[in-house]
Amino acid sequence: KLEAFVRYLVQRADGGYPIIQPLFRGPVDMMFAGLGHEEACMAVKTAPADSDRLLAGCAELFIRMAKARLASTPRFADGYLSSFGIWAPGTVVRTQVDNASMLSPETYRERVLPFDRKVFEAFDTTLIHLHSCCLHIIDDLVQEDALDCIQVSIDYPGGPLAAEVMPRLRQILAHKPLIVTGPVYQSELDALQCLQPVGGLCLQVQVVPDDERVI
Repeated sequence: KLEAFVRYLVQRADGGYPIIQPLFRGPVDMMFAGLGHEEACMAVKTAPADSDRLLAGCAELFIRMAKARLASTPRFADGYLSSFGIWAPGTVVRTQVDNASMLSPETYRERVLPFDRKVFEAFDTTLIHLHSCCLHIIDDLVQEDALDCIQVSIDYPGGPLAAEVMPRLRQILAHKPLIVTGPVYQSELDALQCLQPVGGLCLQVQVVPDDERVI
């Protein structure tokens, strides 16, 4: 189905538009979707060998399907665009770790990161998607040499909001290019625009009126 979808997109684009990657769940999100949230949390803690085998299979499947998608996708200006509309030379892939929000930093580092690293290392440029509720794992992610960019979606209105995670965003930007998406207040946008270095920051946000501010 994925190959048929890519062929359809290529035909419709007719060389005039870049084809970007559809949403791919990362290895840990694939495992959680397959086992269920409670079962997957228990597996990584109480059955590490089985968890490792499953995560290894998920990482292998992710890489195989992402490479197949790229092989069927024409290059655009001798590179590819990410799903955020940013061009890079060579192969570009976006992965995600939404369900790492349910794991401690130590559990993520020991049980999940090795398999995310396999994805990072398999492509020329790799981006990872996080939510603002999942920034407890960035101490490890910013140290990954093969990870090129971190994208954070602000979880408005449930939070944490941009103002609450601004120190974490600043920490990411000190090591990696950062993409921030989602709803923010004007004051938060002003603070985001002051983050440094500017050349490594992309903001794709929507401004929420102050009269809709979450109490």
